[in-house]
Amino acid sequence: MEAIVPLISTSKTGPSGIMHLPRLWMKILLASKGRLAEGYRHGIGGFDERLLENFGVDRDAFIAYVESEQPDYLAAERWFTQHATAFSPQTVAASNAGFLEASFSDPARSKMFRERVGLDDDACTHVIPLNDLDDWFGFHESLVGARG
Repeated sequence: MEAIVPLISTSKTGPSGIMHLPRLWMKILLASKGRLAEGYRHGIGGFDERLLENFGVDRDAFIAYVESEQPDYLAAERWFTQHATAFSPQTVAASNAGFLEASFSDPARSKMFRERVGLDDDACTHVIPLNDLDDWFGFHESLVGARG
C-alpha cells in the first residue's frame, strides 16, 4: 500500500470550528493503517501537540481512541470536545488565531520550504500556506514522480 500525504489543511475546521483537528484526525488514521507519508507526525510535536494542549486533551488518549475505534470525523470531533478540559468559544478563537498567525521564526526554515516547492516569494513565512504548498508538492511528487 502506498503512503498518503495528508491534504487537509490546518486551516480547515469541522462543525466545532476548531482548526487543525480534521488534519490531526486524518494523520492519526493514516498512521494507524501504516499509510501516513514519511516525515509526517501524528499527535506529537508541532501543530498537533499545540492543538491538544490548547484544549487540554490527553494526547495519548486521543491517539488511542482514533487508532482503536477508527471513527469518522464527526465522531472524533465529538470525542475531542467532550474530553477537552478547556473547550469554549474563546479557546476555539484563541487556538485558531494562533494557527493563523504562526510564522517560521527561523528564516532558514521558511527558505527550505520555499525552495522545496519552488516558491520565489521571500515574504511568505506563514506556516499554514507553506505547509499546504509542501503537502501539495509531496502529493504531486508521489503521484507523478519527482521533478527533475
